[in-house]
Amino acid sequence: MLANHFRAEERRTALAARLREEAASWAVPDRTHDPAYQAFQRLSDDDRELLSLVAWEGLSGPEIAKVLGCSRGAARIRLHRARKRLAKELAALDPTSPPTAAVPSP
Repeated sequence: MLANHFRAEERRTALAARLREEAASWAVPDRTHDPAYQAFQRLSDDDRELLSLVAWEGLSGPEIAKVLGCSRGAARIRLHRARKRLAKELAALDPTSPPTAAVPSP
């Protein structure tokens, strides 16, 4: 039993070392030239938070209203306006793109 324990510990240690080496080699992508990233960064903190709740957290309208502490209608209007501002920022960075295709609805 003791030998099995030490072999298992060696395997875990080797795996941890391999994972550390692999993680160290991961490159962080340079997003400074990405128009979507630039447009998102130009938005206000409130707009970025709201769009993040929808896009990354996957929250629904009622859930967003609860997180923000407002009514469902107010959350829906704020989200609509944030999307319009993002589309405007994207259009300003790339005038050739159609404004309605820039911001998909969930």
